[in-house]
Amino acid sequence: MELKPNGSVIPLCPTWSHLARLPGWSTKWREWFPFNDRTGTWTFSGRVALYHGVATLNLPPQSTVLVPSYHQGVEIDALLAAGHRLRYYRVNEQLRIDVADLEQRLDDTVSALYVTHYFGFPQPLEGVRRLCESRRLKLIEDCALSLFSRDNGTWLGSAGDLALFSVYKTLPVPHGGFLVTKSGQAGTALPPAPRASTFVQMGDLLQQGLRASGWGRVESWAAQASHQFANAIGWNRRQTICSGSDWDPRMLEYGASPWVARLMRFMDPEVVVARRRANYARLASHLRSHVSCPFPDLPAGTCPLFFPIMVPDRRSFHDDLEKLGVQSGNWWEISHPTCPPELAEEMAGWRRDCLELPIHQELSAAHIDRVAAAVLTVLARRAHGDDRRLLATEKA
Repeated sequence: MELKPNGSVIPLCPTWSHLARLPGWSTKWREWFPFNDRTGTWTFSGRVALYHGVATLNLPPQSTVLVPSYHQGVEIDALLAAGHRLRYYRVNEQLRIDVADLEQRLDDTVSALYVTHYFGFPQPLEGVRRLCESRRLKLIEDCALSLFSRDNGTWLGSAGDLALFSVYKTLPVPHGGFLVTKSGQAGTALPPAPRASTFVQMGDLLQQGLRASGWGRVESWAAQASHQFANAIGWNRRQTICSGSDWDPRMLEYGASPWVARLMRFMDPEVVVARRRANYARLASHLRSHVSCPFPDLPAGTCPLFFPIMVPDRRSFHDDLEKLGVQSGNWWEISHPTCPPELAEEMAGWRRDCLELPIHQELSAAHIDRVAAAVLTVLARRAHGDDRRLLATEKA
């Protein structure tokens, strides 16, 4: 049965659309890693946590950091801004570290290894940790996509000398990165985010929540009113510091707003993990036999960020899902220009074809069924279109 648009939108990331369903005011979130770490420091975003966290490692100036060939880009910019040279290593088609390739790229200039846990799924760190210990390298864990994930009972981010998290990617807060260090040295105390930045991104969460709740007309009216007000006072949003996919060195000066910690009191990590895992498993059961799913199975302890699928002509697939009221994304479309072409080419398929589907904690089983129906509808329309084009070619 083909899905038809119904007015509401299923957002890629959590919003404030189901604020009433969130747990009540509590401090339970402080009991979960990384927030229970005494060295923990709030920052504006994960890249800010990385920039200031690297300083706590006391790496030699201009030393080399090994970084993965599959990356977002802003983490690369943060390391460069911190004054380090970079050397890229290979990850395979399953986004696992190629340890043999990694070892070949080591020399006396290398001081640290940067490891990314993709989509909430853990990298196998046992061998990597032994390598770091034998070569006296600092281990940096990028957990920006992996808040609340564990591997065999071990929290992702707890093994490295430095770990960074992007809290706002998993939880509905306006911004927020978090930094922990094994050395016990806390990160630099930063002033809170500008009020304008916090206000703008809280407004974004509210508007997205209205769309998700089927209040699209109210959201459009609010967006139009805010635009007119901005024009009246001469305010330009581009001048406001906001978390996102672009590199903005101004955010390096800021921590998180006090409002972020207040909003965290509405978050129950146990519920977040359980709902994300249930939604991921349900969506996998619907789609694994119809479309390429790089991670069809969910390891114990994993808190998934998205459900990734691989589809040709990913941009038009995204647009078709949007028309059916389902948001999707590809946050890592472009390789950083400093990545060697041969390594960038190996990751071209992921950047070209990977489409991230929503499975977050605000979504019910009915929402997940709707996501699956939308994907199957787009696949069916494409198949019928291919059949028609093939028939036209045969007739010609």
